[in-house]
Amino acid sequence: MTHTSNKRAQTFILCMLLIALVGALPASAQELRRTFLLEVGARYEVSVRIRTNLENAPTLASVYIHTDRGQYLRSTQLSRGISGPNQWQDVSVVVTAPPNAHQATVVFSVPEGVELEWDEVNIRRVELDMDAEELIRQGLVYTGLIVDARGLGLQRGMSPRIYSESGQLIYAGVTAPQSFIQEAGIASYGQELTPELLRRIQPGQDPIKVSPLVIKALEVTDSTETGVIISDVDADAILSALNTYDFLAQYSVIFLVD
Repeated sequence: MTHTSNKRAQTFILCMLLIALVGALPASAQELRRTFLLEVGARYEVSVRIRTNLENAPTLASVYIHTDRGQYLRSTQLSRGISGPNQWQDVSVVVTAPPNAHQATVVFSVPEGVELEWDEVNIRRVELDMDAEELIRQGLVYTGLIVDARGLGLQRGMSPRIYSESGQLIYAGVTAPQSFIQEAGIASYGQELTPELLRRIQPGQDPIKVSPLVIKALEVTDSTETGVIISDVDADAILSALNTYDFLAQYSVIFLVD
């Protein structure tokens, strides 16, 4: 082999080593996106090890599900804060494949100006045969509902209602004791998510992470303008989530208002 051939071979090996090294290093951007195939009725956990450059940076996990023809079926969102700057933290989201689902795209994102760094992305099928307490501890279920009604003129009330576009009553807190309604109401309100507000959807008194299902209200309803209408897709997502853990029975609901 000539000297030139040896040099080319060494250069090729060096390039391959550099590629392998870069592939093993954490990546960074403002979002991480992964798409994977689904089996109808199955549940999948997508987990990632991430860190940001700001303390308590809000991280949003969005799930978009489509058919085999690319038709949109539904989406859900999970919002979490990352404690401490430059500290690695595991974040996961569970995806349940509805009828006609073919693939899901999961997007982990942070606000503009925040740098997101990730490592160890894993997608696995899970069997949720654990009890509710263990599911909550591992962050595999939604612990509450956040309805973003900002910009709609929603009024605060003791007994707000949530309806689907097709008229189905999704939430009214009708089983809440009168004393509970007067003391705490069946929902909490705030202009933005704060640690104090998030306690509303924290199961029990132990300091465990909350996993809210975040949806967007379409319009205000009821004569008192205290109720909201949500899309049928979001209504189905709520009802599906309740099959695993009934957070509405715990009155774990937050409305974001102006």
